[in-house]
This record gives sequence, structure tokens and C-alpha cells, in this order.
Amino acid sequence: MNNNKIAINGFFGRMGQAIYNESKDSGYKVTVGIDKEENFKNTPGVQLSEKLPELKDLFDVVIDFSLPAFSIETIKHCIDLGKPITVGTTGFTQRQKDDLLFAGTKIPILVAPNMSIGVNASLRSIAELSKILSNYDVHIEETHHKNKVDSPSGTALKIADVIAKSRNIDPKDIRIDAFREDGEIGVHKTVFKSSDDEIILFHNAFNRKIFAKGALETSQWIAEQKPGLYSYKDYMDSIL
Repeated sequence: MNNNKIAINGFFGRMGQAIYNESKDSGYKVTVGIDKEENFKNTPGVQLSEKLPELKDLFDVVIDFSLPAFSIETIKHCIDLGKPITVGTTGFTQRQKDDLLFAGTKIPILVAPNMSIGVNASLRSIAELSKILSNYDVHIEETHHKNKVDSPSGTALKIADVIAKSRNIDPKDIRIDAFREDGEIGVHKTVFKSSDDEIILFHNAFNRKIFAKGALETSQWIAEQKPGLYSYKDYMDSIL
């Protein structure tokens, strides 16, 4: 299951390093690291480069945690090389989302704003509660570290999308409160409130290991799929 060799795009970023460190503990094979040359540090067993195509024969699948423009560039390389990719980058524009859709016609690509199985499991509960508690007011609160570029987070937007689909409303009508605090990994609260009671679904990531595990697991899964645009839900449905 873990035999597909992995290239990490954004190798020296927070998530890139979390994925690499988790791979060593879990038996995954990370063979390529893609990042800016100015960030390079000697990493035994991993070939480093700024350009993915230069190392095309050294990996089978890509994990991308970078910035939107860098991510889209990498996805285009994957199309040219015929390589599958799992994408954890967030903050895409609508035009870039269209690029993701196009990529799905050419290669297997999994895009997930959150790689935590806990968050993705909670999305199912949120969808169900949104229907059952249709008369309740609902809003989302998210908190991340101060260096997170996109606000609100991709996960908060995904939660809003899930609620909107369940209630047949515009996700833009759902209030999202975004906070940035030193040292915070990722906290998401979905609050259902009536005049009589309040229900809160709360997910708090203690570290990045849970996201790293999800990225590694989905990378092996997407490597075995046919071309298409997949979500974490597709992966989760296949293993349950």
C-alpha cells in the first residue's frame, strides 16, 4: 500500500516537513523535495530541486502543500508527466479552481482543504445536523496561526459549503469568524443556536501529524485511481 514513491511540493514548509517526518515513522517513501533553492537543507535520501520535471523518474505521486500559484504550476507539470497528485493547498481563486477541474480530466487529483480524518468525519455530522436543525441559526468560527495566508480557512469555507448544500442556500450567507493567534494549529467550531439551546461541533488540531497522516494515506490511494477530481470524502468512502 505504501510502495508509491512520493515527491513533496513545498518540502521545507511547515506541512512539507511534517509530512516528511511522519513518512519516516510510518514507512512511506519520500524521495523528492520541491522548494525554492534558498530554502534547501541537506536531507539524506531526498533529492531536492526547484523544478519537478527534472526528477520525474524518482517519484510516482506528488503531495502538494504550497501556495496557490506554485500549486497550479506543479499540477500542470503533473499533467505533462502523467503523475497523480494530492493537494492540500488552500486559497485558490475561481480561475485556479477551474484549473483543478481541468486537471481532473487528465490525471488523478485529490483536493482537500483539510487532510484530518477527524475534520472530514465531522463534515458528515455537520451535513446531517444542518438538515435536522434547519430552523437553527448557524455560524462558523476558525482560529489558525498568524502566518496563515488565506482567511477564512479552506476548511471553514468547506464547512460553509456543506451547510449550504444541506439547506439549499448560498454559502456566502453563512457567517464565518476568522481569528489568527500565535501558536495555534487549527481550531474549527460550527455553532447551531436557537432561542432554547446551542450545539457546538468542535475540532482542535494539537499538531500537524494528523494532517500529515492524511496526506500520506491519500497519496497512496490517489496513485491507484483513474483520472478524475477526487475529494477526501471519496477516499473516506472507499475505506469504510
